[in-house]
Amino acid sequence: MMTRFLTALVALVTFAGLAAAQDERETIVFGVVATEQSENVLHLWEPFVEDMARDTGFNIELRSATDYAGVIEAMRADQVQVAWLTNASGLEASRRADAEVFAKFIYPDGQLGYRSIIIVPENSPLQNVEDLLVCDGSINFGLGDPLSTSGTLVPQAYIFADRGIDPQTCFNQVTSASHEQNLLAVANGQLDAATNNTTNIDRLERARPDVLERVRIIWRSPLIQTDPIMWRTDLSPEAKATIQEFFLTYGWRGDAEQRAHEQAVLRELEMGGFLPATNEHFLPIMRLELTRDLAEARSDPDLTEDERAERVAAIEAEMAELAEREHLVAARDLSADIAMARREMVANPDGPQDQVTNLVTTYLQDSPRPEGRAAQINRRPETSQLSRMLIGLIVGLIVAVGIFMTSRPPKFSPARLPSDRIIDAAIWGGLVGLLVWSFWPAEVFKLPLLAENADRMGEYVAGFARPDFSEAGNYLRQIVVTVQIALWGTFFAVILAIPLGLLGASNIAPFWIRRPVRWVMDGLRAINELVVAAVFVAAVGLGPFAGVLALAFHTAGVLGKLFSEAVEAIEDGPVEGVRATGAGPLNEVTWAVIPQVIPLWASYALYRFESNTRSATILGLIGAGGIGQVLYENIRSFEYGKTAVVIGMIIIAVTLVDMMSQVLRKRLM
Repeated sequence: MMTRFLTALVALVTFAGLAAAQDERETIVFGVVATEQSENVLHLWEPFVEDMARDTGFNIELRSATDYAGVIEAMRADQVQVAWLTNASGLEASRRADAEVFAKFIYPDGQLGYRSIIIVPENSPLQNVEDLLVCDGSINFGLGDPLSTSGTLVPQAYIFADRGIDPQTCFNQVTSASHEQNLLAVANGQLDAATNNTTNIDRLERARPDVLERVRIIWRSPLIQTDPIMWRTDLSPEAKATIQEFFLTYGWRGDAEQRAHEQAVLRELEMGGFLPATNEHFLPIMRLELTRDLAEARSDPDLTEDERAERVAAIEAEMAELAEREHLVAARDLSADIAMARREMVANPDGPQDQVTNLVTTYLQDSPRPEGRAAQINRRPETSQLSRMLIGLIVGLIVAVGIFMTSRPPKFSPARLPSDRIIDAAIWGGLVGLLVWSFWPAEVFKLPLLAENADRMGEYVAGFARPDFSEAGNYLRQIVVTVQIALWGTFFAVILAIPLGLLGASNIAPFWIRRPVRWVMDGLRAINELVVAAVFVAAVGLGPFAGVLALAFHTAGVLGKLFSEAVEAIEDGPVEGVRATGAGPLNEVTWAVIPQVIPLWASYALYRFESNTRSATILGLIGAGGIGQVLYENIRSFEYGKTAVVIGMIIIAVTLVDMMSQVLRKRLM
C-alpha cells in the first residue's frame, strides 16, 4: 500500500513540474566572473542584463561563479553561451570551451587597459619588489585565481619567472583568492603582500576608502588590455548579430535620456562601452605566456644545455611569429576609430551623436559571419513565484484530501481518530506541496540533462584518467599535514567536549546550567569549519594551526552533544552505589559515570577523527594548511592529471584512517 502510494506521489510531483514547465522562453545564459563578492557582481550587472533582455528579445539569465574555471566549464558544457572573462581565462575558454571573442570593454575615461599591482599593508617595511623577493620564508603572499591575468599571469611573467623564482618555495605561505579577498587580507594584516589590479583599487577608492588607506602599492605592471566578452562559436548567426550590435552600441545610441541611462549603468561596471574584437585580442596574453615560459626555460636546472637551447629557440620563434601577427592586427583594427568617435561625442554633446553607431554598422557589415548552429538556444521553464506557490498549494491539497479519504481504517480494524488522519494528511500533503513549489528554484527540471549530456560528463571525467605524478612528493607532505591537522583538531575537541557533554546532560546538570551549555554546543555545530577557520586566520595567521582550531571548535559542538546523550543513557545503579558511600558529585562522575561512557566516547572521537580528516582537506582553501589549497588550485588550473593524484591520495588517507579507527573501536567496545 505504502509503496503504491509513494510511487503515485513521485508521479504526481513529476507531472506537476512538467505541466508547469510548458511556458518556455528562449534563454541565453550570461556568465560573469566574480572578482569580488558574487552578490555585488550580480547587483552591478543586473541593470545591464535587463536592458540586454529588452533590446535583444532573448531572456537573459545572469550567472556568476567565484572562480574562472566555473564559467569556462559552464561554457564548455553549453550551460553558458555568453560570458565576461579576464584575458587569461578567456584564452583558456577559447582553447577548451569552443568560445571566441566578439567585444572588449573600455574604461569610462577612454583608457584601453589597466595594470597589475602588488599591495602591502600601509605600515609594512616592504618598499619595493626587491624587498619582497628576499625568499627567506618569512612572507605570506597572495596570488589571484590561477586563471587571473593581473592576479597571477602578469606577476608570474614580469616578476617571478624573469628571476627564476618559484613563489611556493620563496614565501612562507602562498594563497590563491579573488582580488577583493586578497585586498582585505592585506588591509587586515593577514597577508604581507598580494597581487591586485588598478581597476579594483579605483572601485574601492569610491566604495571603501577606509580600507584603501590601510594598503600601499609597491609595484605596477605595464598596461594590460581590457577584458573580453565571449560567446560560444556555435550560437546562431542571427543571435550573434543581435548580441554584438547590442554590446557595441550600448551607451551610445538613442536619445539623450537613453544614453544617460546606459552610460550610468556602464559607470557602475567601471566601463565606458564596448569595442569590437576577435580572438586576436589574446595575442598579447599569448606573448606573456611565452615570456614566462622563456624565463622558466632559461633558469630550469633540470635541462641540459642542448635541451635549454632547443627550448629557448622554439619559444623565441613563437614570439617572433606572434609579433608579426600583432603588427598585422594593429594595422586593420577599427577599435581605435570607435574609441575616438566616443571621445568626440563626449567632448561635443551638441554635435552629431551617431558616429559610433555608423562605425559599428560599418564593422558589422564588413565582418564575416562564421556558420553557427540553427538557432539552437537553451530553453528553460519560466514560472512566476506566485504560480509556483499556487501549483504547490493545489497539489498539496489534492494529496492531503486523497490521503484523508483513503486512510479510513477497514470495517473491523481499530478505529482512528479523525484528528490523527487530518494531521497525517496535512503532513504528507504539505511535503508534496513543498516539493512541487521547489521544483523550479531547485532546477529539478534539468534532471533529463544527466542522460542527454552523459558524453560531456565522460569527457570531463576523462581528464582525470591520465594522472600526473610529477608533484606526488609535495602532495604526500601536504596529506600528512592534513592528517596532523585532523588529529590535533580532534584532540582539542575531545578536551572541550568532555565538560560540555557532562554539563549538557539532563541527569547530571540542573536546567539553568544545562540549557546555556546546549546553546553553546548548538552554536559551535552550526558554524561551518571554513567560517571558523577564517576567524582564526585573523588571530593566528595563515597556516595549519588555524585549521586545527577551526576543527576543534566545530567538532567540540558535535562531540559535546554525542557525549551528553551517552551520559543520559547510563545505568543508574553504579551512580546510586557510589552515592551510597557518601561520595560527592565529582566522585560520582569520576567513578560511576565516566567508566560507563568511556567506550562510547572513544568510539565517537575516533569517528570524528575520520570525519575531520575529510574536512581538513577543504580548510586549505582559505590558507589554513593541508592539501585543500593544492587541490583547489589544480582544479581551477585545469590540471586534471594532478588533481586525480591528489584525490587518490585523499581517498587512501581517509581509508587508512577509517581502518585504524575501526580496529581501535573494536578493542574499546
